[in-house]
Amino acid sequence: MMAIEQTSKRSADSPVASVEGKKRRVEFADEVMIHSENGESQTNKAFSAKLYRNFVLSAIEDLDRNDASQVNSLASQLSLPQSNPDCISAENLTVLLRTLSYNVSKLDSQLCTPLIQSIINFEKWWELPTATLGTYIFFIKILCSSLPKWWQDVSLPLVANFILPVQKTVQHHEMLKYFLRTIPTSTGFIDSYIARFFPNKNDSKKNLVNYAANVLLLTDYCNELRFQSWSLVIEKVISIDVELQNELDELDDEVENDIDDEIDDDDDENDHDEDTEEANQNLENGSDNDSEDEFNDDDLMDGQEEYNVVVSQNIKQLSSKLDAILSLITKRLSQSLTAESIENGDGVNIFNTLISLFKSHVLPTYYTRSIQYILFHVSQQQLELMDAFLVTLIDIAFSPNETIEKRIKSLQYIGSFIARAKRLSNTQIIFVASYLISWLNRYVLEREEEVNQTGGVERFKHFYAAFQALCYVFCFRHATFRDGDNWECDLDKFFQRMVLSKFNPLKYCNENVMMMFARIAQHEGVAYCFSIIENNNNERLKGIMGKSDSQSPGTAVSRWSLATRQQFIDLQSYFPYDPLFLKNYKRMMKDYYIEWSDVSRDYESDESDEVDDVRSI
Repeated sequence: MMAIEQTSKRSADSPVASVEGKKRRVEFADEVMIHSENGESQTNKAFSAKLYRNFVLSAIEDLDRNDASQVNSLASQLSLPQSNPDCISAENLTVLLRTLSYNVSKLDSQLCTPLIQSIINFEKWWELPTATLGTYIFFIKILCSSLPKWWQDVSLPLVANFILPVQKTVQHHEMLKYFLRTIPTSTGFIDSYIARFFPNKNDSKKNLVNYAANVLLLTDYCNELRFQSWSLVIEKVISIDVELQNELDELDDEVENDIDDEIDDDDDENDHDEDTEEANQNLENGSDNDSEDEFNDDDLMDGQEEYNVVVSQNIKQLSSKLDAILSLITKRLSQSLTAESIENGDGVNIFNTLISLFKSHVLPTYYTRSIQYILFHVSQQQLELMDAFLVTLIDIAFSPNETIEKRIKSLQYIGSFIARAKRLSNTQIIFVASYLISWLNRYVLEREEEVNQTGGVERFKHFYAAFQALCYVFCFRHATFRDGDNWECDLDKFFQRMVLSKFNPLKYCNENVMMMFARIAQHEGVAYCFSIIENNNNERLKGIMGKSDSQSPGTAVSRWSLATRQQFIDLQSYFPYDPLFLKNYKRMMKDYYIEWSDVSRDYESDESDEVDDVRSI
């Protein structure tokens, strides 16, 4: 009918016009008679929109008479799920939001609270058609700009929705970015929301990864929340890392090896899915398949075997979560810490944040297995960053204001990092080694006379940790220290002096490391240690059999409690950059990491029982 009416207005005098009229009539009819889901024409739509707008205006006017019945009716309709046939259409929602935007001052009434809340919490508003979505965002901006008290209510669901993939939170971040600049004081409560809604470590991998990705995306446009955001992510990773390590400690070595093998088997079977780039893309897309970490019910058994299966299942799930989050973080940092960002200062700011969190969160936590690889990777992006990380470790390791535990942990990090970091320069390696050598030489000169005095060897834990770190570095980097027929820093003379000192470090440092050091030192002509090691073993055997002479010199050195000795042994057996077993994350570290097999040559021998299973090496 509409097309016919339009045609009748044309002049019938011209045959051309008549032909054109017929042609236009068909095209115009097709254009006009577009039906909506309920079969309304465009004309009816316009009429309906006008009626709906009048209804909204009438509802607003009723507020002046304290009549909220129509406003409440609108709120009720907005609250209906999209699956409900009576839910509001996108067209009517657009009309409603536009009308409210132009009458926002009239919404400053308690009577409007249900309506505004229903708009703020509208189901999946981010999936609205483009035009309606734009109107929705415009209304939110008008509302919070005119009535700032509503921003807190708006920001809460924005943060709560961080469990969505980042592709679905673009508008969430746009609004957060807009209002964090418009209302800077809002960082306080947004900060609390980020912590409040962070998924528990027992939540799904998908939710954990998505939330971490969104929190870190927030740091791109809000420097004020950068430290807190990174802190929350690091804390979450540490909690998973520690729980995973505790679970592994509960298992027998044989069961743990079986789990590692299962992970490797899964890796081999799904090689095409585990390419680093694709894996990280899956993380960004929020893809998840927690079921792949499940055991079949048929695997469940009685007693200890059933317990091991349950624990093993938990270990695989924790490993999968940790692997995914660390891979996400590392990819993000690789993109953030470019030469350009370092130059303009933003990259330095991010690195300093990570260093600060390393000192406050990572270093004091015992026996984390994976979290420390964040700085391992990040620092190797630039020589200057490696310098900064090493200086930080050295400062802590030799600061009189730090606890002895933190100093020892720092020395373990120094030794493990220098040994394993592939991109270190020879200058950096030799510098750190010379620093350790100088400190150890002074220590021996100043305190060797204390050895035969009353007290146990726990007094010298700092010395043993420093010596062990240097030996560990030597095992991996001895080729770097050779200068023709000579040794950098006179390493040969230094080691000969140390192993013969009254401190007897070959006895009190980690046995596996000392055995490997002895083998390489002998092969390279640096020092001969096996006679001392054999003598130490004989003394230890006599002590176990109760035949040691209580009056013999040096008794004071060996007299210390079993608990103290065990704590010392445990501390000395920690190597922060032992090989990773997180399959994707390990791949990401490949170009930055030195495997023992890369440098071991013929030093590993099947004939030696002592060093067959040197996990730390």
